[in-house]
Amino acid sequence: MTIKLTYGDIRIINNFLVQSLNPKKEKSIHRMRVVKALEEKQKQVADESNELMKEFAKLDDEGEVVYLDDGQPAIKDKRAFNKAQVALLDEEFVLDDKNLQSALNTVKKLVNDYGKELVGDDAIAHFTLVEAFENAEEENTEGEDKDDE
Repeated sequence: MTIKLTYGDIRIINNFLVQSLNPKKEKSIHRMRVVKALEEKQKQVADESNELMKEFAKLDDEGEVVYLDDGQPAIKDKRAFNKAQVALLDEEFVLDDKNLQSALNTVKKLVNDYGKELVGDDAIAHFTLVEAFENAEEENTEGEDKDDE
């Protein structure tokens, strides 16, 4: 199984998986494997975001970002930076590690069976995961149909 998510969804999905789902034993281990894989992607996008900031920010003599008195980076072209930042966060990535197959199947079942009322970011994260798993199933079914031809 492979699921597609956007970099911008990682934080709320991880928070949902860690704080709202409370599985026991093996299911908890599987959940945490997925969380760990998402955390690695989150670190990657944070590094990329920092590199992006360096492209748009004023830099000091040592090549470090200059910050304003309010703690915000001194961005030269805020509109262009915001556009690039949104593009980065809207980028899709695929979670398809062969070692995560059973973990993804467990998380899929946990998410689909989740019965509590959700609001805010948890509701968004739940919906995003349900949709990602449904899309993965559809793509898998389409792939099988092509194999039959």
